[in-house]
Amino acid sequence: MKNYAILLAAGEGKRMKVNVPKCAHLLMKKPMAQYVYDAVDQEIINEILLVINPSSKDTFSTIFGDSVKYVFQEQHLGTGDAVRSALGEIKDDEGYTLILPCDVPLLDKDELVSFMDIIMGKDADLGVITTFMEDASNYGRIVRQDGQIARIQEAFDASDEELSIKEINTGIYLVKNAALKHVFNYMSQGKCHLNTIIEIAKKIGLDVYTYTSNNSDSYSDINDFYTLSKVESKIKIFTNRKHLMNGVNIISPETVTISSEVIIESGVTIYPNTFITGKSIIHTGAVVGPDSEVHNSEIFSGAQIRHSLITDSKVGENTTVGPFAHLRNHTEVHNNCRIGNFVEIKNSIVAEGTKISHLTYLGDTDCGKNVNWGCGCVTVNYDGKYKHRTTVGDNVFIGCNTNLIAPIKVGNNAFIAAGSTITEDIPDEAFSIARTRQVTKEDYARKYPYTSKK
Repeated sequence: MKNYAILLAAGEGKRMKVNVPKCAHLLMKKPMAQYVYDAVDQEIINEILLVINPSSKDTFSTIFGDSVKYVFQEQHLGTGDAVRSALGEIKDDEGYTLILPCDVPLLDKDELVSFMDIIMGKDADLGVITTFMEDASNYGRIVRQDGQIARIQEAFDASDEELSIKEINTGIYLVKNAALKHVFNYMSQGKCHLNTIIEIAKKIGLDVYTYTSNNSDSYSDINDFYTLSKVESKIKIFTNRKHLMNGVNIISPETVTISSEVIIESGVTIYPNTFITGKSIIHTGAVVGPDSEVHNSEIFSGAQIRHSLITDSKVGENTTVGPFAHLRNHTEVHNNCRIGNFVEIKNSIVAEGTKISHLTYLGDTDCGKNVNWGCGCVTVNYDGKYKHRTTVGDNVFIGCNTNLIAPIKVGNNAFIAAGSTITEDIPDEAFSIARTRQVTKEDYARKYPYTSKK
């Protein structure tokens, strides 16, 4: 027996008025469809089929890689046709198929599992999740007879009496594999809506059950940037509340954005106007913000991040970063370091106790312990065609305005004089100076208009 999930992501999202598939839009820097994918329990579901427009293949491949099987809906003939496109991939008539729209990112995984457990436990042919909304607007209404679901009525074709119904269709179904194929034998071959599956199933004698959710927010769909912003606000409020209750001190939480997969330990302080997203981990005692961004990065205990941007990097214990620093491309800064104003570090390792206080760029660099970088230093890593690495040993002093032309190695305990451009390796214990001798011409300045007497 094999269970499938069909994720519907072929919508173009024309109402969003940009050339991006609707379900690929980002919420808290995470694609909308990724939220729905993450809600699928892969201990129950054996294979996930993602239905997309052929022109969107590259976009969704970037998101999901080979974790799903891609199914193409060649023409926009409705949600029913989208499911029909995937039927050929359902090889096993035993088991169930879960059908999910990819524009419901607030979908709760635990509730989805409960729904599946109940429907499978009843050995039902078909189950659908419904919920109640005060403002049902454009949602399909659940029409019942004698308390049992009879059909789903789309809002655009509903009577006033039907529009007054508050119970709505979420678009989430669980269907026996054999029953799903049976229903589609009766469904229109042209443009068709998936919600007709209920009425057809009832007519051909299948047993249909509803699972009614009390959490209508979980089924808010997205059709434009306004509804996207409303859903993002709900995610933010829920996520921040969870961290506050777990002992994270978030100052002005209404200004702080934390994505759902971020891990933050108790005892962390987060100041206003801060973004923390992706698979970031923040350890006890760290301070992040104000006005900072941390993306897919790990911040260890006692570290402080102020007015800075950190992406795909690690910051060690009791290290300070900022203000206005930028760490990126798998940079690792170890314990007790100081990364100061307007410092950028890319694809580099900075060992314990090193100080890089102002206006310095380290690119593709392996830096040892207790190194002092003066103001305005650069590791010159690019020769116009290739990137090269710089290696600096322990206990090195690098004077202000030093350029290290990679590839190059600086030994332990070396000293580089300010204003030097270093093009050759420096051995241990050496003093290196690479600048021209100053020449002063007395009274020469009188020749230039800026300094001559008026």
